[in-house]
Amino acid sequence: MNKTLRNILLKLPSWIMSIVCVALILWLTLIPRPLGEFQVELFPNADKVVHAIMFGGLTFCIFVDVWRKNRFKLPSVKVQFAAIMVAVILGGVIELVQGGMGLGREADIVDFIADIIGVLTVSLGLSIIKYFYGR
Repeated sequence: MNKTLRNILLKLPSWIMSIVCVALILWLTLIPRPLGEFQVELFPNADKVVHAIMFGGLTFCIFVDVWRKNRFKLPSVKVQFAAIMVAVILGGVIELVQGGMGLGREADIVDFIADIIGVLTVSLGLSIIKYFYGR
C-alpha cells in the first residue's frame, strides 16, 4: 500500500467509516421521505437491492475500520463474525423500529433478508480476498 494513503488512513478517527455509514443507513431507513420529493423507482423492489448495498457497505466499513485499527492486519474469523452479527442485528432492529414508528414506514422481512444477503456477500468476498492475499 502507498505510504501516503496508509498515513491518511491511520490519521482518520477510529471507527469513523462505520459511524458515518450507520448514520446514513439510519437516516435512509427511518426518515419517512429521506430524499424529499425526489423518489426514483428504477424497477420493482429496487429498494431490496438498496438494502443489500447499504448493509454490505456497512460490513465493508466495519472490516476496514478493524483493519485500520489493527495497523493493516486482516481481521480474525472471530472479528469477522462479530462484524457480520453487528450488521445483521442492526438490520433487524431497524425493521422492528420501522414497524413501530407509525410514520409511513413498515417492517418488511424481505428487506431484512436483503440486508443479510448484502452482509454475507461482502463477508464472503472479503474472506476470499483474505484467503488468497492475506497469507
